[in-house]
Amino acid sequence: MTTAIPTGLASYLSRLLSDALLGFLALLSLFMLIAPNVFALGDLGLAILAVAENAIIFVFFAEYASGFALAADKRRFVCNPWRIIDALIIVLAVIAVLPVIPDTLKNSPVLRLLRLGRFALLGTRSGISLTNQSAYKDEPLTAISALSVRSLGVSGIKFNEISWQDGLNRIRNDKPDWLFFSGVSEAQLPAVAEAMRVPIKAVEGLFKSSVPRFDRLERFTTLFVRYPLPMKPDAPLRRTPVLLVGTAENVVVLCRQITDLEQRVETHLHKLDAKTPRMNRAMFALIAEIVRANTEVIEQLELTLGRIEADQPTLGDVVFLSRTFELRADILKVRSSLKHLINTIRDLREGKIPIAGVSSVDSELFRYLADDTGDLFDAIEDLRESLQSLVDLRLNVSSFQMNRVMRLLALLTALALIPATIGGLLGMNVSDAPWSVSLLQVAFGVAFGMSLSLYLFAIKGWLR
Repeated sequence: MTTAIPTGLASYLSRLLSDALLGFLALLSLFMLIAPNVFALGDLGLAILAVAENAIIFVFFAEYASGFALAADKRRFVCNPWRIIDALIIVLAVIAVLPVIPDTLKNSPVLRLLRLGRFALLGTRSGISLTNQSAYKDEPLTAISALSVRSLGVSGIKFNEISWQDGLNRIRNDKPDWLFFSGVSEAQLPAVAEAMRVPIKAVEGLFKSSVPRFDRLERFTTLFVRYPLPMKPDAPLRRTPVLLVGTAENVVVLCRQITDLEQRVETHLHKLDAKTPRMNRAMFALIAEIVRANTEVIEQLELTLGRIEADQPTLGDVVFLSRTFELRADILKVRSSLKHLINTIRDLREGKIPIAGVSSVDSELFRYLADDTGDLFDAIEDLRESLQSLVDLRLNVSSFQMNRVMRLLALLTALALIPATIGGLLGMNVSDAPWSVSLLQVAFGVAFGMSLSLYLFAIKGWLR
């Protein structure tokens, strides 16, 4: 099926045939199944319904085929319970219209039962689209990038491309080196752990950990961080997990995605003395790049906040709250990472967390990084407070506008009490009343009372 549908066409169909559209078609198909039992349709009407039903089933088939073509894990796609419903809808519809089935069998109890099953499946499909769309969606379609292995080698300043097997051999021979493994899958972690002679738990955090942390275990040191990827305007923050595992002279950096991290790290290596222990250089260069990337992220978040602040008078409440919520989530992610980095860098500089093969004198290298990270944390805190102030302003304005509406309604109610009270006392007619008063006089009294009330409201400032 993957060869039958080109990738470009499959992507287009996947975007076009959304869950909302398929749910609507399933609901429409339900009524089309019921219609012949409710209305007396002629041959032409039944033919039109049959064509429409087949067209809907074809749409379901096209969506299923495009999703299968784009799925990274075909077996997982097919076994998805929600995809099984789509497959059954298609299969039952095809069975019902197969030309090999005689007309006498098409009205048999078995095919009627299949039709009833299709009815139930279509109802389930429309219900899923209406109430639980997130559960129906497949895993995000992400490009699977090839594994990239780079070695710092003897040069000490530039990474060169090598093969996967060559990288494992360089780890095993214990020669001083610094290796970058980008695009690592979970299945490749045991081979890396075996080559470094470290427990599998030392590297499995790349896929199972969510909190940045620093560990020192026996002969090796690990640092787990998240590397912020370049942000696009008004796009959510994306980060990729990065795990550093190393001894005094052998360092391995594992990254789940293909990034430019190793090229960025090279720029920091030129600032360091070649005699600095390899592990210390690796730790400093990696943290320095994380700090630099977070600096760019904070700048982009500030621009996003500026755009929201400029557009907020014209934004609806739902759009405004949605954009500020997404921005707040990104700010909290960066704040959490920086808070961890501040604690880690401080402990490294003060020697509270020893690095394999590194003396306390070499740890002074992190002093400037600690200052830069502290400044970034202050910047993200200011950004968070600015966002909160903007949200508070919007909520206060909305509350003030609502109060004005409620006050206006209260004033109108108070004014309406005057004619309502007088009308209730006088009754429907004044011509036959036992007192001498005309309708014009009553209207005058009501107008005077309402005008006097409005004047009192005005001098009290309640009409502002």
